[in-house]
Amino acid sequence: MEIVELALAYWRLKRWVDKTEVDKKTSAYSSLRKIERYLNEQGVQLIGYDGQLYDIGLPVSVADEDEYLNCDKAIIEQTIEPTILLGETIVHFGKVLLMKENVTDES
Repeated sequence: MEIVELALAYWRLKRWVDKTEVDKKTSAYSSLRKIERYLNEQGVQLIGYDGQLYDIGLPVSVADEDEYLNCDKAIIEQTIEPTILLGETIVHFGKVLLMKENVTDES
């Protein structure tokens, strides 16, 4: 398994465990910490974008991008896959879902 696949699997599992309502998550978190430590030792960095203002220069692809082509401002609603850096090199572009920013007319 290559490091990008391991990093994606770690990220997905951590998000799932964080959202799961189970009393005994301790062993899962213990295993996740070991994987995270290994990834850190390899120089892997995972970047999520939830809640950030979307910028065309971000290293991500946008799901349903056509819907947002003429939108002035959009917020990243959900990171589907994180951007993955190995050292300072991008080895995997993230994937995000957008939502249009609520803009109130104050005129």
